[in-house]
Amino acid sequence: MAHHRLKATLTNINSLWFGADTPIRQYKIKSNPELWEACQRVSRVFKAPSGASTIDYYTKSDKSAFARAVQQKLYQPTASQQAYYCRQLEFA
Repeated sequence: MAHHRLKATLTNINSLWFGADTPIRQYKIKSNPELWEACQRVSRVFKAPSGASTIDYYTKSDKSAFARAVQQKLYQPTASQQAYYCRQLEFA
């Protein structure tokens, strides 16, 4: 079975996190564990710019800010990756 890998676009992140719970969405979650984990991590600390206290009251701008935060989380190098790159620079 081929997996449906999603690009980490604002639209894909928003539909994955804020979308209706359907079998297709569940399949996409299982097929994209890194993206889903990033959404979960961001959701624990995210504060909506509008001040909305729950997802039900998020504005479109709040959802875009959430998706951008997920993108940053995904593309932020880990400590081990940073150490590797620093070692590579030392030998350059």
